[in-house]
Amino acid sequence: MATMLLDTISRNRSFWWDRARCAHDDAPGLEAVIFDFDAPLAATERDAHMFRELIWSLHCGDIRVGVTSAGPRDWVEPLVRELIGDGVVEVLITGDDVTRPKPDPEVYHRALCELGVGPESAMAVEHSPAGFHTARSAGLATIVVTTLGIRNRDFAGAAAVLDRYDGDEPLSAGRCRRLHEQWWINRSRLSA
Repeated sequence: MATMLLDTISRNRSFWWDRARCAHDDAPGLEAVIFDFDAPLAATERDAHMFRELIWSLHCGDIRVGVTSAGPRDWVEPLVRELIGDGVVEVLITGDDVTRPKPDPEVYHRALCELGVGPESAMAVEHSPAGFHTARSAGLATIVVTTLGIRNRDFAGAAAVLDRYDGDEPLSAGRCRRLHEQWWINRSRLSA
């Protein structure tokens, strides 16, 4: 009898945090990450390993993976296969697939279209100021992984600016989700 009474009370009781609307409720979920493959993604074997770990983390976390490159398909496709493997990258957009190369956002629009997601549900990983601005002009939250020559550049509006893939907290599916969500929350606050 006492157990039934407690069950009835707990079903009828509501706490403020059960009714409160969370700040992240309006943030779209991360469905895809699109990588720029034109920069030296794997400067060292450690960088290559961490990049592969990130890609597999995304793939296993049900986040779709796309790759863009200004290079021709017959050059890029074997490099992607060698570095990442088969079956992980769902969309590969190369210079052969677009009429207007970067800095025009056509490459990202095409990747989003083929992935079947909108810019609010995707994130870009770029390695240059031009690539960052291209991804941003396509409406994408963007992580910038810098190289030695561009570390001191201004990447205002980036979801994150990192020196490497492995850093203090390596990029993973979970971290990408958190950065994407935080970027959208901050964007919503600024536009309010």
